[in-house]
Amino acid sequence: MVAAALAAGWRPQTVFLRDEAADELGERLGLGEASVFVVNERVAARLSTLDSPADVMAVLPLPERRPLGSLLGSVSGPKAAAPQRDNGLPAVAGLDARVASDLLIVYVDGVQDPGNVGTLIRAAVAFGASALVASPGSADLYGPKTVRASMGALFGVPVFPDTRLDEVLRELAAVTVYGLAAHGGEPLDRAELARPAVLVVGAERAGLSRAALAHVDRVVTIPMAPPARGVVESLNAGVAGAIALYEFSRRPAGAADDPARRLPAPQEG
Repeated sequence: MVAAALAAGWRPQTVFLRDEAADELGERLGLGEASVFVVNERVAARLSTLDSPADVMAVLPLPERRPLGSLLGSVSGPKAAAPQRDNGLPAVAGLDARVASDLLIVYVDGVQDPGNVGTLIRAAVAFGASALVASPGSADLYGPKTVRASMGALFGVPVFPDTRLDEVLRELAAVTVYGLAAHGGEPLDRAELARPAVLVVGAERAGLSRAALAHVDRVVTIPMAPPARGVVESLNAGVAGAIALYEFSRRPAGAADDPARRLPAPQEG
């Protein structure tokens, strides 16, 4: 994960290298001006939260909290009609047209399990999301379990903790808000997924909160195979969010639904 942080431009304050691998890692990682300490197995075990310590551990500064407008473009007032681009799709105020057409924000709505949140961060990076925003009450984006579950992806996407959905939407114009629900929504494989968009992912048991549902334009559901019904009631937030993000990634940004690109619908039986 330290390598992922360095690749994303993060600079550690302090680095600890296990003595067996210190020479090789020190040269390969290019640690710059960080304070580097070589430690033995016993010290590494005390420093690490894992049963088997990694060969390299680092202390990184938490990024300064920046305003949402720094990423999304500031717009005053509630979500409203936006200028039209040449292709007829709405533009997001304050953003370049290409960036606006690709904009996809993942909103984590009350997901308290750090493993699921880390998985969502990992999926957000893997499938090209623009940013991940977490509601108040969601798992700590910088907590040890979340960071581990993200497998270093945390360093590759802008994240915004403790932010209400209405705060996000105040920064956007003419964005479609999709709510991912376990049951009762449009089948995800048949739904029209257009950007710019916000994908709201709620906790498996609680589902989407009332506060989030008040802003959702379209509710989508991942269809499950018939044998799963009654045995598997739902997917956890990390898995469901990853599937939805993949579905967004395989559709052309800003394009209408193309039936030829759909996954086969589950067969009844």
